[in-house]
Amino acid sequence: MKKIVLFALFSLFFISCKKEHHSSANDIPDWLKSDIKKQEQIIKDSPKLMNAYGAWLRYTWQNEYYFEYHNDLSSSMPRAISMKGDTLHIWADDINTDYGKNKCCKFYVWKAPNAGDY
Repeated sequence: MKKIVLFALFSLFFISCKKEHHSSANDIPDWLKSDIKKQEQIIKDSPKLMNAYGAWLRYTWQNEYYFEYHNDLSSSMPRAISMKGDTLHIWADDINTDYGKNKCCKFYVWKAPNAGDY
């Protein structure tokens, strides 16, 4: 009986600590779903354009999700955009800002076929 209880507790521990590897539909705002759909269509129509090198990443900052678009071929620095679609008026990679210093939990929401690791 003792072994069964220990096994059940051990199993419960692993189930409860399982990391989320996929974002749920509620974690991706409509404005981003729309942009991803457009990106995918552009890549389908013209796979050599720079869109095939981009990625949308999600970070957590101040208990909210923020999204950044990264692209190796673009000269633009990424901006942080909230779930509501509001843009932070800072560069997302600027480590001299509170956002840059304290954002965490990088998660790939969408990655184009030729995108690198960001």
